[in-house]
Amino acid sequence: MSTIKRSMQLPIDECEEWIWDVLDSTKDCGFEYIKDGNTEFLIFNTNEFFADAKALEKIRKTTGMDLVQMSTHNGYTQLWLGRYTLEKDIKFRRV
Repeated sequence: MSTIKRSMQLPIDECEEWIWDVLDSTKDCGFEYIKDGNTEFLIFNTNEFFADAKALEKIRKTTGMDLVQMSTHNGYTQLWLGRYTLEKDIKFRRV
């Protein structure tokens, strides 16, 4: 996944808005947010996705999120976009 300047990382809700704008897909679509340790993912489900390298590059440059997985089933495409989070957001548990 990409590493961008940590101080310039967009909040995840702004990433979601940017990605929907770039995908230009609004009908019958949805998304999920998952955070695992120092990695966060936005998972987009869409029925109108056409692989576009320029769009994926724009998403990467704007949000710092890379396409890490893509699958298609019954006309729907699921896109997993992920990035590493800021160190200050990571919470450690004392043992």
